[in-house]
Amino acid sequence: NWAAASANDWAKALGQILEKVVLSQAMLNSCRELRLFAGVEEFEPWLEHTTEMLQEWAVPDAEKRRCLIESLSGPALDVIRTLKLIDPGVSVKDCLEALDHTFGSVEGPEDSYCKFLNSRQQIGEKISAYIQRLERLLQRAVMRGAVTAEQMDRTRLAQIVRGAQYQNPILLHLRLRERREHPPSYSQLIKEVREEEERQAASEFWEAQTLEPDGHSAGKCHNEENPSLVYGKLRISWERSGSCQRVRGRGPPRPAGVEDSPRNDRPAGIPAGLIGPRAEVMVKIEGVECKA
Repeated sequence: NWAAASANDWAKALGQILEKVVLSQAMLNSCRELRLFAGVEEFEPWLEHTTEMLQEWAVPDAEKRRCLIESLSGPALDVIRTLKLIDPGVSVKDCLEALDHTFGSVEGPEDSYCKFLNSRQQIGEKISAYIQRLERLLQRAVMRGAVTAEQMDRTRLAQIVRGAQYQNPILLHLRLRERREHPPSYSQLIKEVREEEERQAASEFWEAQTLEPDGHSAGKCHNEENPSLVYGKLRISWERSGSCQRVRGRGPPRPAGVEDSPRNDRPAGIPAGLIGPRAEVMVKIEGVECKA
């Protein structure tokens, strides 16, 4: 028992060490993805990129702050150094806010919040792209003090419902209007939206595969079922795709009670009536009956 307990403790300790190594390597790679900023480059694009990157990392705030500081130099680094002298445990949010006040545009809380409220989904813009664009405006409003961090989820969802295109199918499917009292976090929301976008895109693709030239679609057909007609179209599609050549003797599954329709074996270019219908007779070859 003692040996088994020691082995379990050893395995647990080894697992914790490996977890820390993997996390450290992941953070190192993530830190390298942050753009450098010294205070002389254009601030707005850097802030958008950095905010988005930091938000995606599922690591403690202290690790995010370390990566952020490593991406700074010159006057930008001096701002954070001064901030850390006052509060050694300063948060990432406060660091970005201080940089925004120093290098960002002069914009009051009312202006930043007004830009957020006036943001609308553009024609042709995916709802996920709209949410990501809206998030940057919301982050700016939070930094300016127009919205508190505790209000972000509720404020975000309310604006998405207002700003998205009317009767957006993804909003309807995810029932986002009904979830305003208990809004999801940004990471959960964008995950659900992107998964639903992929699901709907796949559904539209497969529906397009069954669409006839006249716009007839099996999924939207209200006529009575006609298995013979359906099988005939399936067989034509199968032959055109070359599947019958790749797998000799096979074709699309035939519905019960449906027989093959007569084949047209007349070669192209031969006038109708010159070649009569095909005739088949039973013959014996070496004692074996077969059609000829």
